[in-house]
Parts: sequence; structure tokens; C-alpha cells
Amino acid sequence: MPRFSYGSKSTKSPARSALHLQVANILREKIYKREWVSGQRIPSENELVKSFGISRGTVRKALAALIEEGLLKSIHGSGTFVEDHAISHPAGERPISFAKSLRKQGKRFTTLVQEKRLLDASAEVSAKLQIPLGDPAMFMRRIRLVDDEPVMCQEGFYSLRICPGIDAVDFTVESAFDAVQNCSGRKVQTSHMRYVARVAGKEHGDYLDVDATAPVLLLEQTILLNDGTPIEWSYTWFKAGQEIVGVATQEQ
Repeated sequence: MPRFSYGSKSTKSPARSALHLQVANILREKIYKREWVSGQRIPSENELVKSFGISRGTVRKALAALIEEGLLKSIHGSGTFVEDHAISHPAGERPISFAKSLRKQGKRFTTLVQEKRLLDASAEVSAKLQIPLGDPAMFMRRIRLVDDEPVMCQEGFYSLRICPGIDAVDFTVESAFDAVQNCSGRKVQTSHMRYVARVAGKEHGDYLDVDATAPVLLLEQTILLNDGTPIEWSYTWFKAGQEIVGVATQEQ
């Protein structure tokens, strides 16, 4: 972790007064990037003090900010843990194809593939996709723009075991739903969805062209084929001003 320099002790600079926010930003990104996962105990205050080279009071302010956001929780005598309190959304049993939704609304949109790479499935990806640890999986980050304005950032993991060849698809012109069905030879049928309110954070704020403290809606989806096989585990970050309404049904 980076260490911070205070500069002259006699000068109270804006950077020094916001030091706990800088630390909070770094810790928040660790959660957003899933370096720290739900239920995980994070380093102790003493460890964070040593890692950053800052005061205990600054660390406590940073942790308090993330606890207030709902990203962390403190358990007396045990430590500080990554929170997981996203709520189930009863109106969305079926998967949502955002490309299809935008087309039906007559929206002109483009898709930018910001990142696409193969990786060995981590313990978390292995559990979500029900594939062996270290099995090949594809990670992809896409930015959707409507009228040239970014409105959502989609980050997903896909099993190459079930969808061979999905890594060769041109996702600027083909939707993930269509690609999954074409590569697997099966229909997408069900989605387990959870929604939670967040602030964007530095990285996703840049993707969506908003401030790091801007409110966003975060949707987690695990999408299953018609035989119950998980095929996609994804996060979609929505810029403010959008809504998800009613029941979304995938046509068979």
C-alpha cells in the first residue's frame, strides 16, 4: 500500500485535511476490485497504520467512512470485515439483457470493450460459476454509451468450459446473451440478482465519467442456462438517472 507524506507540520494543506478520504478511496477500490471479498477480515488498524505510514486517527476516519457507506462492518473483539448486505430483488427472476432493453426503448447505444482477458478461475469465480479452481475463464469489462454518454459499466466472468470460443466473440456488435447461447448451444433462462446502492469510487467513476463520490446502483447477476448451469457472474454499475422496473423475461 502507498505511504503518505504530510509535508510541513506547520502547514495544514487541503491534501492533509483529506488524507482519510484518500485512504478510504484506496480501501474502497480493493473491495470493488474484489481483492477483499464479502465476509473477509481486512487488515487491523495497526497493520493499516504501518502500511500507509499515517496516524491511527486517520485510519479510523477512513474506516468509519466506509462503514457509513455500508462497505465495511466492525465486530467488537473480532475486527473489521467486508460487508455484504445487498438485497434480493423479487421482480427480476429472469435475466436482463441490457442491449435488448435499450433497443426496445429506441436508444442509440454503442458498446466499448474496455478489457477482455483469459484467467485462471479464482476461488470466488470457481464457486460462482461452479467450475474447478484454476479452470480457464474470461473476464470482460464493457462500457455502454447512450448518445455518446457512458451509462453503465458491465464486468463479467464467463466459463470457457461451458462456452468454448466465447473469448473470440466481437462484443462491440454481439451481446453477451447471444454469445453465451451460441457458444454453449443452450438457452439462457434464469438470473439471480442483487442490487445495492454505492458511490462510484475512482476507477468506476472514470469509466462512467462521474465523480468518485457520485451515487451509482450496483447490480450483481449470476446467470444460468436452462439446465441450471451457471454461465456468467457479473457486476453492472449504473450511472444515476436510470431505473430497473417490472419483470424482465428472456424470450425462449
